[in-house]
Amino acid sequence: MHTITSKNLSSEELMEVHNWLIQNNIGTHRLRRDFSDVWPLAEILKRHYPRLVDLYNYPKKSSVQLKMANWETFNFKVLSKFKITLSREFMELLSNGVHGTAEVLLHEIIRLEKRQRMVEERNVSVRQEQAWEENDEVKVVVVNKRVGDAIVQIPQKMILYSLYEKMSQDNQTKDLLIDTYQQRLTHMENIIKVKTQRIEELLMQMGKIPPKMANTVTSSCFLNYDGKCQAPAPSLDSDSRK
Repeated sequence: MHTITSKNLSSEELMEVHNWLIQNNIGTHRLRRDFSDVWPLAEILKRHYPRLVDLYNYPKKSSVQLKMANWETFNFKVLSKFKITLSREFMELLSNGVHGTAEVLLHEIIRLEKRQRMVEERNVSVRQEQAWEENDEVKVVVVNKRVGDAIVQIPQKMILYSLYEKMSQDNQTKDLLIDTYQQRLTHMENIIKVKTQRIEELLMQMGKIPPKMANTVTSSCFLNYDGKCQAPAPSLDSDSRK
C-alpha cells in the first residue's frame, strides 16, 4: 500500500501536472480550492472507472470537517482499490486548501494512470500470447541465440509452411489485382486527357477560348468538322495575284 504524504514536487513534475490539467480541461486558477473537496477528483476517476466511483457518495461540502469526511470515505472506497492511501495529515492539508497539496495529489493520480495503462498493455500482451498458444497453426520452438559472449535459449514462434505458402499466394493474388487496377487507372487517365483536348478544340472552334489562345491557334491552323487541325488554304486574292 502506497501512502501519499505532503512533499515538494520538482519543476518537471509540476509541468507534468500542468499539462495533465490542460489535457483534462481543468482550470488552474482555483486548483487548491476546488480540490480541497473530493468531488473534482471523483469526477475524473468516474470517467475511467465508472463502476468503482459513485458520485452520490461524495456530495460537495463547504466546511473543513465535512470535506475531511468525504476524503476519508473516498480513501477507503476508491483509492484503497488501487493500493493507495492518503495519510490523515495529507487529507487535512487538502481540506484546508494548503498551497501545493493539490498538485501532489494530482501527480499521484498521473502515476496511477501510468501504472494502470501498463497493466492494461501487459494484459493485452498476455491475451495475445494465449491466442498464439491456442492456435494449432502456430508452434513455439526454443532457439539458441548469442547475447554478448553467452548463448541463451529464446522461445521463437513459428507457423506451418502450408500456412505461409497460402499467405504468400494470397499476397501474390492481391499484387496482381493491384497491378490490374493500376493499369485501368492509367488507361482512364489517358482517356480523360484525350477528351479534355477534344473539349478544348471544340471550345476553340466555337470561339469560347481566351483571345490570345485563339489567335495563336488560328494563326497556324483551323479545325475541320472532325476537330482535326489543318493548315489554312490559300486565299483567292493571293491566287489572283499569281
